[in-house]
Amino acid sequence: MDQFVLLITDHTSLRSEIACHTHGISLVTRTPEHLARADWDAAALVLIDMQAAPILRARPHPLPHRDAATMLAASEDRAEPDLYRHAVALGASHVITLPDGAGALRKQIAMLVASLPMVVAVLDPATDGEVGAVTAANLALAGVATGRHVGLIHARTSSVDVNHALQATELNPPAMGRGTLHALYANCEQAPPRQALRQAMSDMATRRAVIVAHLDPHRPDTWAVLYGIDLVIVPVPAPLVTDQATRDVVAAARNYTPHVHVHATGTDLDTDVTTAVAAGMGADYPSMTGIAITGAPGSADQLSDHGHRAHLWAAVARHRPTAETTT
Repeated sequence: MDQFVLLITDHTSLRSEIACHTHGISLVTRTPEHLARADWDAAALVLIDMQAAPILRARPHPLPHRDAATMLAASEDRAEPDLYRHAVALGASHVITLPDGAGALRKQIAMLVASLPMVVAVLDPATDGEVGAVTAANLALAGVATGRHVGLIHARTSSVDVNHALQATELNPPAMGRGTLHALYANCEQAPPRQALRQAMSDMATRRAVIVAHLDPHRPDTWAVLYGIDLVIVPVPAPLVTDQATRDVVAAARNYTPHVHVHATGTDLDTDVTTAVAAGMGADYPSMTGIAITGAPGSADQLSDHGHRAHLWAAVARHRPTAETTT
């Protein structure tokens, strides 16, 4: 979350060209005169226009060398001797000429996007949060079973003892290259403030491929941490798919991301589940799935349902941010 490519240039035409190659990640443009050190340090990838390099090198306080910095030059500047001097001085590990080197740039960005952590927020419209707690835990287990390193932030109180349920659940069958799970739990008396949530999510993003956060949509602080979220999952029992509380959560989540997925659970695929999915699509929900389960959707017993787990993970996989390749 909150990852971006930093382009340093004075030229609008170069920004337009680079924007064609940065699908799946934000592009931030700064002129060399107005570049902040914080942007230089925070960017996942820095692209430096060769024409901006002399200004950057003349800064009173030199920019530190960093990983993932690339110098961009026009094809006619390829033989320019200062090109490589600038690249070395600014710590650029790659030099790409445009437009003939556009393929190399697209590949670099695609590899970056593929390596970004995915952040999934689970927002249960019900006041007890039980279905959300079980859904978040199931998602975390599903990611681990596919070999991913997963972070789970359980920031909403509920009657479900997620910690105990996870410890008691055996991954079966074990996946080759099984991943790992690191879980954080909120104090049972009080949900964490938004600053603590953002910090926890940022810290996990440096070490985990997927972060699943179970949040309370009834708390104003929750919405403040949704910027940069890749996917919101709204889990509901089939009869409540178009309930006003569900509609309100979906509508609010869409203010922060277009990727909002409603997941309905029912008792029979051909009756209540099918009806729920049809109702959700009729309500113009962006994405919708449904599954028939045995038992209560908010019961910790659902963590042993491998079919349900796989069904949930399929929804996550469909929304995994990727870089598009343009030819």
